Amino acid sequence: MINKYIEKYVDFGMNIIEALLIFVIGWYVVKIVLHILSKMMRRSQVDGIIENFVISILNIGLKIIVVITVIAQLGVPTTSLVAVLTTAGAAIALGIQDSMKGIASGITILFSKPFVKGDIIEIDNYVGTVQEIQLLYTIIMTFDNKMVVIPNNDLISSSFVNYSHEKIRRVTISFDIHHDNDIDALKQAIMKVIEKHPYALKDPSPDVKITGYKEQSLTMQIWAWAENEHFYDLNDDLLAAIQNIFKELHVAIPAQQIDVHIKQKEDEKS
Repeated sequence: MINKYIEKYVDFGMNIIEALLIFVIGWYVVKIVLHILSKMMRRSQVDGIIENFVISILNIGLKIIVVITVIAQLGVPTTSLVAVLTTAGAAIALGIQDSMKGIASGITILFSKPFVKGDIIEIDNYVGTVQEIQLLYTIIMTFDNKMVVIPNNDLISSSFVNYSHEKIRRVTISFDIHHDNDIDALKQAIMKVIEKHPYALKDPSPDVKITGYKEQSLTMQIWAWAENEHFYDLNDDLLAAIQNIFKELHVAIPAQQIDVHIKQKEDEKS
C-alpha cells in the first residue's frame, strides 16, 4: 500500500519535473523561432509594422500551445480548456471584426505598396504627404499642415491618386485667347521660356498646342515635364511667365459676353 502511494507521488513529481522542462524548453524554443523568423523577415525587407504584427500574433499563439502542453503533462484534461479558448477566440473575432478588416487592409497596403511613406497622394479631396502607414489607419499631412487620418478600409475600397509614383510629372496649363492673336508668336515666346527654365525637362519634350475651338476664343495648353520635386516650382514659374508674355505681346483675352433679353407684357406693347 505504501509502495503504491510512493509510486503515485513519484509519478506526480516526475510529471511536474517534465512539465517544468517542457515549459522552460518550450519558452526558449519560442524565443528562438521568433528571433529566426524576425531575421528572415528583415532580410526580405518586410515592413516593420507587418513584422511586429506577425511576431506578436505568433508569440501569443505559440506560448498558448506551450502552456496547454504543460497542463496536459500535469494530467489536467485539456479538452474543455481548448473548447473554452476556441469559443473565446470566436467571440473576440466577432467583436473585433471591423478592426480585423482594417488590419487586413493595412497588411494589403504594406505588401502591395500602392504608396509608401513620403509619397504625395490625393483621396476624398485631401492632398498631402504620407506620414505613417499603420495597420488600421494611414496618416497624411496636407500642405496647409493639417493631419488627416484615413481608415485603411477606405483606401482599399476607394480610388486615390499617387502623385509620387513616377519620377516625373507633366505640368499642364490651359488658357483661352481671342482668335485675332498671333498664335505662332505666342507659341514661340512660351517655348523660349520653357527651354530656358532649369526645371523643364528636354525629354519628354515640351509643347504648346491648340486643344479647343470656341465661338469667341481658342483654348491652348502648355505641356512641360519636370521631376516630381520641382513640379510645383515649374508650374508657378510658367503661370507667372504667361502673364508677362500676355502683357508683352498684348494678347487679347476674350471678354465674357452676356445676352440680355427684355420681354414685355401683352398689355404694355401698345
